[in-house]
Amino acid sequence: MPVTRSHDKARANYLVNHPEIRPFVGAPEAGEVDLSPVLDLPFHWFLDGEHGGFLLTWAAPRTYEVQTMILPAGRGKWACEAAKAGTEFARKNGVKMLWTRVEPGQRHVALFARIMGMRPDGEPMQALGKPYAILSMEL
Repeated sequence: MPVTRSHDKARANYLVNHPEIRPFVGAPEAGEVDLSPVLDLPFHWFLDGEHGGFLLTWAAPRTYEVQTMILPAGRGKWACEAAKAGTEFARKNGVKMLWTRVEPGQRHVALFARIMGMRPDGEPMQALGKPYAILSMEL
């Protein structure tokens, strides 16, 4: 399986702050991100593999937001396999909907989400002073 659930906070923090990932996760001008408090909560899941993974954060009952943290070596075929494994993990754990937000200009991220089965919901979400596109999928 390309990704499995992990409780390794150091690995999650390494990934989210990696220079090939951090500029595309939230407000890079805010500095380093510490996912430790997020991972202390049992209803958030970090799925990790050889080339990175996903953070699934509880958003509502049976609904999780997905943050993608894939290193360049894993982008492409491996990332697609990892996303399928992550989706299956979510399904087996009772999740009914996954969603993600895509920063303006990140067409490659939106394309990856669409390839994995997510669809735009048509209404942007204001976050960090920008209108993020929302893509989601029912499981």
